[in-house]
Amino acid sequence: MPTTTPTTATGDAARYAFVPGSPPYPTIVSSQGCYLITSDGRRILDGAGGAIVGNIGWGRTEVAEAAAAVMPIGYVVPLWPTPSRLALREELVEHWLPDGFGHVFFTSGGSESTDSAIRLARAYQVGKGRDSRWKVIGRHPSYHGMTTGTMAVASHAARQRGYEPLLLPFPKVPWDDPEQVLKVIEQEDPATIAGFIAEPITGAAGACLTASDEYWQVVTDACRQHDILLIADEVMTGYGRTGRKFGHQHFPLQPDVIVGGKGLGGGYVPLGAVAVRDEVAQALVGSGFMYFTFSGNDAACAAGAKVLEIMRREQLVERAASQGAVLGRRLHAEFDDHPAVAEVRGRGMFYGLEIHCSRDAVVMAALERDLWVYPAGSGPVADAVMVAPPFVVSDSEVEQLVETLREAIDAVFKG
Repeated sequence: MPTTTPTTATGDAARYAFVPGSPPYPTIVSSQGCYLITSDGRRILDGAGGAIVGNIGWGRTEVAEAAAAVMPIGYVVPLWPTPSRLALREELVEHWLPDGFGHVFFTSGGSESTDSAIRLARAYQVGKGRDSRWKVIGRHPSYHGMTTGTMAVASHAARQRGYEPLLLPFPKVPWDDPEQVLKVIEQEDPATIAGFIAEPITGAAGACLTASDEYWQVVTDACRQHDILLIADEVMTGYGRTGRKFGHQHFPLQPDVIVGGKGLGGGYVPLGAVAVRDEVAQALVGSGFMYFTFSGNDAACAAGAKVLEIMRREQLVERAASQGAVLGRRLHAEFDDHPAVAEVRGRGMFYGLEIHCSRDAVVMAALERDLWVYPAGSGPVADAVMVAPPFVVSDSEVEQLVETLREAIDAVFKG
């Protein structure tokens, strides 16, 4: 038999990359707690939970065991119940979602969830006899996924670039100006607006930009007044990331639809969810609202239910709040007066640093020092990095994270 010559991490990255010239990312062969372990033995501190995904930490074999136990069932049509789908639905309705959100369906991740919510807003309005309503208002800046629908409703210049002819002209409002929210709704005509989608705290596009309570009250009141479906994009902020079950619970923001992904599967499985108020679901009767082929994958649902069970059992939402306060204090102490850092912002285990240097250079400088942080920014936030480790991060790991990030920023800013 022919033998295979071991490849370096750089060689693996070149073979795996779909687009030539991608950075030489390391090959990950295992993980444990807050660390990713590479093929050449490096231990990389995961300071961003991957892509703001990991919450319970890595190496949880009981999640894998839960998924493996149901995999022999194989494929089941998404509309049919299974024990795993029912268990995840019960976990969400009984322990996570606000009262009145009794209707949930599952997807394979955040983009599918937010894209489904855009279609859902249209289906809701058509179901109520309002065929003229199709627009979904987004915010600037924002990011909601990589389908053409989610790219269109968002405002992330880098991820829209080149695709503009494919994108519907959905209206946008500023992320922090309540008067403009009302002005845009009137200019567009409420009789043409189906929904309003918002991240409670802006993630990849704004690195934790946070609007005021007044802003969210205006948004909520305007949507209620005009029966515009208010969609909370909780893909990043949901499932404990901000120190509460959902990010919108920090504000007077009262959604009709809650979409999630990322932390729902804890980074172990591709999984998302869309939950709606009972009255919204009733309006969809007869709409023919469509799912995806792998909506509610049985193994993913079993894994997701186990992730949420672990979160409750170990009180990890509460830990995201308490340990997140430790992280926040250290970030502010280290960077509030740093010449390369414009602002540190966030809450829970969800922080962004807006910086005066290249985010990509900082990310790579951190990775060279065995730390992963997440690149962010668009529009008014040109460059930023996000810090969002698993909720199990220790005090010493917080210290390591902040010190290493300081070294990386210093190296880039001085260069």
